[in-house]
Amino acid sequence: MSKWTRRGLLTAGAATGVVALIGAGPPQRRPEPLDIVTGEDGFSAPATAAAGAVTFRVRTTSTRTGIVGIARLRPGVGEAAFRRHLRDVFEKEDPEDVIRASGDLMADAELLGGAMAVRGSRSSFTAALRPGRYLVLEYKDFEGPYIGRDPLPGQEYVRPLLVHAGDDTGARRPSPLAAVASAATATVTAVDTARGPRFVLEGRIRRDRPVRCVNAMRGQVDELAVYPLTNDSVTEADIQRYFRSPRDTPEPFDLAAQLGTPPLSPGRSAVIRMPLAPGRYALTSWVTSMKDAQHLSAHGQVLIVTVP
Repeated sequence: MSKWTRRGLLTAGAATGVVALIGAGPPQRRPEPLDIVTGEDGFSAPATAAAGAVTFRVRTTSTRTGIVGIARLRPGVGEAAFRRHLRDVFEKEDPEDVIRASGDLMADAELLGGAMAVRGSRSSFTAALRPGRYLVLEYKDFEGPYIGRDPLPGQEYVRPLLVHAGDDTGARRPSPLAAVASAATATVTAVDTARGPRFVLEGRIRRDRPVRCVNAMRGQVDELAVYPLTNDSVTEADIQRYFRSPRDTPEPFDLAAQLGTPPLSPGRSAVIRMPLAPGRYALTSWVTSMKDAQHLSAHGQVLIVTVP
């Protein structure tokens, strides 16, 4: 997600991402992708899907939309509470209020990632979904007037998705999560260290191959926001300084070129496919820390990589 809490007056684009949970085993018949279209003129999303590896194609018609995610409410949690707490995460100013809202949101729902899309292109993601009720949502609707559409509370783009049991052939049976790495050439893992939150890269990110993302942090949601770096002199320290004070520091990258995946709950993983050209990229996170409400990248969760 482009901004988990404070992002001030920044205008962010979104980007293409593909999130997939792909299992091992013999080849299986794959169902047709389901389409999601988001924009200032409307939001369309599927109402039903069969359980298993479900693929969604995402298209946005506006720069004020394009960060689409999937969430599953926990037992006993209502949609109104989820909407309210997600808004609070972005709107609250006091650090204690931000931390409280973030904790409420994690207690409300399991966040399953999604896809970021930019106008003029299409993204897709595949999620392993068990039978049950989910929500498909536009994260930018909760980010305020300078980022998203700024709808009134309760009018955000949120649509129910009912996932029913698949057919008897097993074609849509959820696949083992452990096999997801087989589709990727690189894994980016969000971890806690003695120095603070960090991204650990295994393998190499390539422009035509997916990347596995893992949130291995405890009690902390996290995202992967990826930006191309056109200035070869920009360092990880420069980016960390920017995240400490984004309103007062020049942007080290183009916010409108954002790629990646919106938030994943602790213990969740995803595989994303991004339209990467050769060059340098910054791996970052706008999500705020449950310890002090500062952006995780302000604490050092920044990694610069080169895509061949």
